[in-house]
Amino acid sequence: MPNMMDYQQEQHMNWKLTFLVIIGVLFICFVVFGILSYNRGLEKHALETNTEILREVLGQIIQEVKDATYFIAEHPMIQEWQVSPTLVDDHDILIVLNTIKYMLDASNVYIMDTNGNVMVCTPSRDKVFTGQNLSFRPYFQEAIKGQESVYPALSVINKERGLYFSSPICLIGNSKPVGVAVITLALDRFDKGLRNYSNGATAGLISPEGIIFSSTEKSWLFKSAKPLTVKEREDIRATRQFADKPLEPLGLYLSELRVKYNDESYMLVKDDIAIPGWQVFALSKTTNLHPVPPFIMAGILLIIFVILYIILAIVYGKEKNNRRRKNNG
Repeated sequence: MPNMMDYQQEQHMNWKLTFLVIIGVLFICFVVFGILSYNRGLEKHALETNTEILREVLGQIIQEVKDATYFIAEHPMIQEWQVSPTLVDDHDILIVLNTIKYMLDASNVYIMDTNGNVMVCTPSRDKVFTGQNLSFRPYFQEAIKGQESVYPALSVINKERGLYFSSPICLIGNSKPVGVAVITLALDRFDKGLRNYSNGATAGLISPEGIIFSSTEKSWLFKSAKPLTVKEREDIRATRQFADKPLEPLGLYLSELRVKYNDESYMLVKDDIAIPGWQVFALSKTTNLHPVPPFIMAGILLIIFVILYIILAIVYGKEKNNRRRKNNG
């Protein structure tokens, strides 16, 4: 009988020990996965914060230039010149346009007529814009219909990346545009903002079609970060928005929350900016692991625990029954 008691106590202790080991292993797994998930959450939050800051910085730049374009269109001298170009000569108009240009550090400031011809333009370093017809540009087409516009594009004249801000010039009491005021802002300010506020992440500006227009990684410029058919790529090139750039595939698609590039794993965050359809993106290196969210991991570990508990209970019960049959026999 003492041997029987000793055996039962030993089995009971083994059962407790096994149970505690299972609990310990499950607890360690939960802690490890919890730490990984927490670190991933911190990485994502930091990247989201940087992206939000980028969006705000770019938004301030956009709003500043939009206000200046509207100011030009409403300027009394511009209004007077549109009524009768003989009242104010181009020299006086250029003083206004040049002042705006230097205040914003813009590339060009000019006025277009209803046919899309550049009538007056601030002096350019190497190209003459005055007399050019740019009626094919969407920023003119939108403004001549009475709508303000912001249009990112590569200049077909000087091959510089820029944002084209346009505002319709309407005479007081008349809603029909008699011209268009345009400010071209080089992407230098955007590029600088990306470098200063990306906090080490690879950041950039991407078009609705997936073309990278600004990036901290210069080799990514004018590459396609979305799957494009040959026809889609040719249709984009036909708009001349990016001049004659081939728009080659980048080699990764900026569509998933996690992307692979050059055998490295990156976390991706995108955010809309104040240009319809355009987004700012940020990529940051992360681990190749895919931590499961804590609430899912808790459920998985609970299921594992229940299954192991049932298995051990069945095994323990069978051993106990076998022992009883032997003793009774």
